[in-house]
This record gives sequence, structure tokens and C-alpha cells, in this order.
Amino acid sequence: MLWRLSQMQEENQTMNSSSDFGCDVCVVGKGLLGSATARHLAEMDLNVLLLGPDEPSVKSQHSGVFGSHYDSGRITRIIDTDLYCARIAEASISRYRDLEESSGIDFYQAVGHLAVSSAKDYIDEITNTARQLKVDFESLTNPELLDAFPYFSFANEVSGIYEQFTGGYVNPRNLIKAQSEMVLKADGKILTDTVSVIEKRKGFFEIFTESGKKVRANQVLVACGVFSERLMPGGQNLDLEICESTVLLAELSEENAMQLQEMPSLIFRYESEIEKGVYLLPPIRYPDQKMYIKIGHSESRPMSDPATNLTKWFQGDGDQAIGEWLHSQLFDLLPNVGLSNLKTESCAVSRSSTGRQFIDVMDESGIHVLLAGNGYSAKSSDELGRITAHKIISGEVPDEYSDIDFTVKHKRT
Repeated sequence: MLWRLSQMQEENQTMNSSSDFGCDVCVVGKGLLGSATARHLAEMDLNVLLLGPDEPSVKSQHSGVFGSHYDSGRITRIIDTDLYCARIAEASISRYRDLEESSGIDFYQAVGHLAVSSAKDYIDEITNTARQLKVDFESLTNPELLDAFPYFSFANEVSGIYEQFTGGYVNPRNLIKAQSEMVLKADGKILTDTVSVIEKRKGFFEIFTESGKKVRANQVLVACGVFSERLMPGGQNLDLEICESTVLLAELSEENAMQLQEMPSLIFRYESEIEKGVYLLPPIRYPDQKMYIKIGHSESRPMSDPATNLTKWFQGDGDQAIGEWLHSQLFDLLPNVGLSNLKTESCAVSRSSTGRQFIDVMDESGIHVLLAGNGYSAKSSDELGRITAHKIISGEVPDEYSDIDFTVKHKRT
């Protein structure tokens, strides 16, 4: 690893000086995954440039790329039906407080997380995973749920798992700010711009931005979420599915928010495989300084013709029919809370056929990729960034993981 680091630094020193920026690694994508990877690379003493646009001020008028991290609340938890998901979440959560302290930016609220369902298999699976990882949790019967969380309304046959001390939520906007601050503290650089083209040269890459800047880098990582495919040769052949999601925000008064200040984040899983379930976040203050509760559907649906519809989807407010369904679910779960000014918002995720991230090198171009958030990567972004940084530097993921699990897959022709 030390040899590779010194080689990269030596190559960087011999680059043509005509570029606006030169670096060991250019991380394209200034979201949760990109900022985390850039931070870990910078703290490994690489010369890093983190490159990506800021959040648009008016999304309906924005015609460029978007990010799904334009939000103030995402559930964080260790308990999961999937041991891998639980492991990467646990690793990330274990570093939250250190990252907050080092950056001076708060993003983590450990208000607890509650998983509730009448599906015994679901409860058994997350219980088993929690025990394997020695997570501190509590099993609750229906009467115990009603006693502990009187503001919720659940059917009689449900039970729950309560992760009190590590679950809760993160603020994605602030988490990115914290990671970015640490990039700068480690002498990395940040460029707010949008990449238009990445071209491979002999021994390095040239990255061109929409504003006319040019970056030369020994290595490039693309971590642009659902807008990644356009930047790579063969990107359209990746075995990824872009899926659209709709969330509902409901405003509540400061008084009502205070009454729910100890409310945990919630996943409510149905018996039906079609509906799956919903997730719910406690009152959170958004950039407009109002308090909102957010509810979303656990499932997202494949987007038709993303090349045509993706930007339009982000410019809009999601699917109103799903919004109405979420409205009904919200009032079923919180029947006695005064809510007003309901509004829907759009989101999109990329899903891989393996259910794992693609952390690999594209054969066609030599570009490194971190793709496929799969709908659960926000809470686990720091560990995914660490895994990716290790892959870039050493050519392998850390020993506790396996490279084969993160191999890029292509669509069958």
C-alpha cells in the first residue's frame, strides 16, 4: 500500500501543469458516498479533490444533476434482516460521534429506532442479526409498545424490536458538511462544479467540468448516484436499476414537536410482500425552519426510461397517488397528532442485482466506481467510503470483506 501511495504521488508531480487542478484521486460526486470516500483518502495522506455541485436552490428550475441527499433526516440503525447491512451500519455508527467532534458539525440524533411488524419471520430475522452483532435491543409485545410509545397506534397482533442507544436518524446535509470539513482539514480540496467528461490519458485522467475547468488525476472515482452512468464508457450496460421514490412531509407545531421529542425512528413492516412497509422519522427541523415528520414507502419502483425522465422526476414532487397512500398510513400510525401542510417530494435510488454496492474498477476505462446505494447507504456511507478508499489505494477491499461481493455486474445481452 505504501508503494502504491508513493507511486501515485510521484506520478502526480510529473503531470502536465496546464490543468487547473492536479491530484492523486479525483472523487466525482459530492454526496454522502463521495464525501466519505474523499475524507478517508485524504486522511490516508493522498492528494484528494472532491468534485461536485451544490444543492440547487430551486429544484423545479434546475436542469442539471441532482442528489438524493437533499434531506434533513434519514433513519440510522444497526438492526436489519441482512447481516451485511447491519455490519456496515454498525461500523459507520461507531464513528459518528468522533466525526461530529472532529468536524464541529452535528448530524446524528440517537433518539432510538423501533421496528414493528405482525410478520413473525421479519421480527425473528432482525432479532437474530442483532444477537449476532451483540446489539443492545429490547423485544416488545403489543401492550409494551403501547405503553412505551403511546402516540403510536398499532394493530393488536404486532410486536417490536427497540434499538434504543444506537438507532435514530442522521441529517444527510450535515453529514456531508462534516465529511467535507474533514477533507479540508486533511489538506484535500473541494471544487463545486459539475463534471461533463472524463477522459483517460496515458497514465492519468483528465476531468472536464461544465464551467470549463480541467482536472488531472492519477485515479478517478465516480460516486454520483443515479447520475453516474453517463460519465463512464459502458455505464449504460451496468446491471443497475434506477428506482423512483416518493416521500411525504407533514408539518407540525412547535408544541406538538415537543410532545414527540423522544419519538424514535420507525420501520413498520406489513405482512404483504407487495406493500412491504413504511418508515417514519420523528419531528425534524428543515431548512425552512419548520418542523416536519417524514414518512416514506419501504419499496421504490423502477423508473421507465431514466435517460428521459430522471431530471423531470427530480424537478417534480413525486407520485401524488403514493403521497395520498402515505398520508393515510401516517394518520393511521399517529392518529392524535396535529399535522398540516402536507407535501410530497421526489427521490431516486440505484439498485444493483446483487443487493450490494459496486466498489470496483471499470474494465473499459480504469475508472473506480462506488455505485448502488440500494436505498440503505445513507446511514452506512462512512464505512462504504472507508471500503472504497482501501480499494483505491491497495487494489483490494479491507480483509473483513470480500472483493467478489462488490464486483461490477453488467446486464445480460
